[in-house]
Amino acid sequence: MRHILLLAMVFSAFHPAYADGGRLRLHEPAGSFMVTLFTSPDPLAQGQADFSVAVEQRDSAGLVEDADVTLILTPIDGNGARLVLHASHSGATSRFLQAANFTLPHSGVWDLTIVVQQGIAVGRCSGQIDVLPHRLFADQIAWEIAAVPFIVVLFGIHQLRKRPYQLSIRQ
Repeated sequence: MRHILLLAMVFSAFHPAYADGGRLRLHEPAGSFMVTLFTSPDPLAQGQADFSVAVEQRDSAGLVEDADVTLILTPIDGNGARLVLHASHSGATSRFLQAANFTLPHSGVWDLTIVVQQGIAVGRCSGQIDVLPHRLFADQIAWEIAAVPFIVVLFGIHQLRKRPYQLSIRQ
C-alpha cells in the first residue's frame, strides 16, 4: 500500500513541459521557410492567448530572426471578425521566437494563416486550431486541486487497512 501512495504522490507532481511556454500546434513549410507555431495556454481557450512563431530557412535549418510574421485568424463559423496579428520579438519568451499576445474573442474552430516575409521572399502556410469556451479552472489546475483529496483518501484507506493488522498482533 505504501508503494501505491508513493506512486500517487510522484505522478501528481509531474506536469507536461512545453518549449518556451507553449504547445506545438504547427510545423509546416512556407515557401523557402519552415514555420513552427506554439500556443499558450493549453488547452487553447477563449480569452488571453500567446502565439509564438519560430521561422527557419527551409534548406539550411538556420533561424531567421529578421522576418516579418503576420498571423491571420478567421472563424470558420463566420461569427466575429477576422484577426490580423503582427508577431514581434518584444512579446516573445525567447530571442528565437516572435510572439503575438492577444485576446481570442470566442470559441470555435479558426482558420489560421501565417505569412512570413523576408526581403522579397514570401512564404505562407495554414491550418486550423480549436479554441475551447472560457473556463473558470483550466484542466491543469483542476487536476492539482483534485490530487490533494485523492491522496488524503488513499492515506485513509491505508490507515484503515493497517488497523486490523495491528489489533491482531496485540492479542
